[in-house]
Amino acid sequence: MNYLISQLSKINKRKPRLKAINNAKIREIAINLMNFLKTLINNKVGHKDYSLSATKEERDNLCMAIINSSSPKMGFYLLLALATFIVTIGILKNNIPLLIGGMLVAPLLSPILSISLSLTILNWKTFLRSIIVFILSAIFACLIAALIGASTHFDIEKIDIINSLSEVDLSPFLISVAAGIAASFTWAKKELNGALSGVAIAVTLLPPLSIAGLAAVAGEYTILRESMVLYLVNVSGIIIGSLIIFLIMGFYKSTKVVISQIELEEKE
Repeated sequence: MNYLISQLSKINKRKPRLKAINNAKIREIAINLMNFLKTLINNKVGHKDYSLSATKEERDNLCMAIINSSSPKMGFYLLLALATFIVTIGILKNNIPLLIGGMLVAPLLSPILSISLSLTILNWKTFLRSIIVFILSAIFACLIAALIGASTHFDIEKIDIINSLSEVDLSPFLISVAAGIAASFTWAKKELNGALSGVAIAVTLLPPLSIAGLAAVAGEYTILRESMVLYLVNVSGIIIGSLIIFLIMGFYKSTKVVISQIELEEKE
């Protein structure tokens, strides 16, 4: 595992602007990957918990969980506001533990998985609902970060985490695709739910939105553009990765469950 981590770190150093946050992310991804592989090795290959097929109960439970956790209620936006606050303060203070803590709290993964689910079942009402929640969530997070930035004196050029934002290449996209696969699979399999925290750290969703809000306040529109591009690249990768798993595991059979859950949400 140490060899894998060292090789990933060497690759990461080729980008001069990538610093501490990327090293921490790569190390976290490697550790979680190795732990996941160890879990697979320690279990029988044909063990039902690790099968790519899903029972009707697993499909239905996941569909309900995704819809419920992405429901645009007060609790969702409160959690997002708290996560954005933690991440933004972590960025301003160059504090990676705070940054990771906020990423663990952020509920942004659910609306993205909801988009993938709506594409799987080809239901445009669910798709429209998911897109609206996704857009509102991103705007809300940017506004919270901007408000924090407006009430704080900071020099954006001296913030190492922001300076580590590099031009988008293929690696963030590949990481997000892998994370999308991992998120949808582990969420479907209750025995693997413990890996979801690692997935939340591996995917960079909230930090780019917080950086975008700070960059807008500081008038740094190049950083704003780069952060939003990174965010959209990560979102695209998650959608593709989770869509693959949803199709393989037969979630297109759960159309009625998703629609009924949306209808219940509308009545509340």
